[in-house]
Amino acid sequence: MASREQISCSGIVQCIDRTAREGCSVAPRGTYRQIAAELRGRIGSGELLPGALVASEMALVQEYGVSRGTVRSALALLVDEGLVEVIPGQGRRVVGQAVGAEPTTAYERIARELQQRLNDGEFGADEPLPSEAELVAAYGVSRNTARRAYQRLAEAGAVVIRHGAGAFPAPR
Repeated sequence: MASREQISCSGIVQCIDRTAREGCSVAPRGTYRQIAAELRGRIGSGELLPGALVASEMALVQEYGVSRGTVRSALALLVDEGLVEVIPGQGRRVVGQAVGAEPTTAYERIARELQQRLNDGEFGADEPLPSEAELVAAYGVSRNTARRAYQRLAEAGAVVIRHGAGAFPAPR
């Protein structure tokens, strides 16, 4: 039987097989929660500002010395909490937008333009905003992109979405 020894190094338990000279790193249960907590702290402290890209999966793997799956679980937890969003082809970034920064996604651009139209008083209190289909045609985007723009406005308290009836300016 091979002799095994466990050593702890920076929160990660390493199992070393002395006879085969092969090592394997095993993160303790819940490590992804610790990583998520640290990233959450960086967001809360302002180290990671709204709109900032979160380090890549591989960079976080190297920083924490864990597997890619552990890092992905931590990032998924932050996405579920609404602190981080996935930007296809770019990575993950902190939700929100840096002050004065231009929108980087189509749904942010649409949301900003609709917000400006709302601020200018273009829509009456009971007047529906353009439908998702109208936004799709006007901006050349997918229906999901139009939905996400309205979701962003609803989260900001600018619109009320009435299922089956559309989006309306929020009562002031």
